[in-house]
Amino acid sequence: MNIVVCIKQVPDVDDIKWTKENNLDRANMLSRLNQNDEWAIDYAVKIKKQFRDVNITVISMGPMQAMEAIKYAIAKGADKGILISDKLFSGSDTYVTAKILACTISKIIKEFDIILTGQIASDGDTAQTPISLAQMLDIADVTNVVEIHNADKNTAIVSQKIDNVINMFEVSTPCLIAVKKPCKESNKPKIDDYIRAQDTVVEIVNAEQLGLNKDEVGILGSPTMVYRAFKPEFSKDTMEIKDNISKEIIEIMLKVNE
Repeated sequence: MNIVVCIKQVPDVDDIKWTKENNLDRANMLSRLNQNDEWAIDYAVKIKKQFRDVNITVISMGPMQAMEAIKYAIAKGADKGILISDKLFSGSDTYVTAKILACTISKIIKEFDIILTGQIASDGDTAQTPISLAQMLDIADVTNVVEIHNADKNTAIVSQKIDNVINMFEVSTPCLIAVKKPCKESNKPKIDDYIRAQDTVVEIVNAEQLGLNKDEVGILGSPTMVYRAFKPEFSKDTMEIKDNISKEIIEIMLKVNE
């Protein structure tokens, strides 16, 4: 049974930098593994513990620093990793990102039963990449998943939560599952796990290997155009209250509600 986990490094909110094209300058920012994607890794490892013959491949698209996230995923229990890295990919929107991931899975990995992803990435919060990836690979997908009850080479049984409604699905493989809640069986890597991860060679894949040219990836290939990007600025007013505190607070609240 082959499981593919798509992960992403996201920028630290205190270290945001922009390019002149209004895209995130990922190569020059502090980054961390997207939380939803770490949950996807945990679910993959949970499935692996249930069966003997399970192979987990983690893939990530990004600059070379994304290697850290892949190594961490291997320390958590993945078997191997693939880093999709090329300057031509810079500025890719969700559509092109899904295209690049689909090319990697179909041309490099080739055989898979389940693809696991996080529901959202904290740097975009669009939830578009998972469903776009599933459509490009022509496989079934279940999003907003809060629990994977069982998964084998033929089917997966999952619970999906949208608003306050929980739906249970049985989906045939190959399929894609996007998770939005942590796995109850999350594990923390030990020293031996980190050593194994550091010794594992991660394959690096570029645009040429995927058969993609500069006109169909990155900013040139992305139908989404970012006209303006900025970090929100917050301000607050303060005042000092010394006498008759209750009366003054009530007057302030009444003004706010006007």
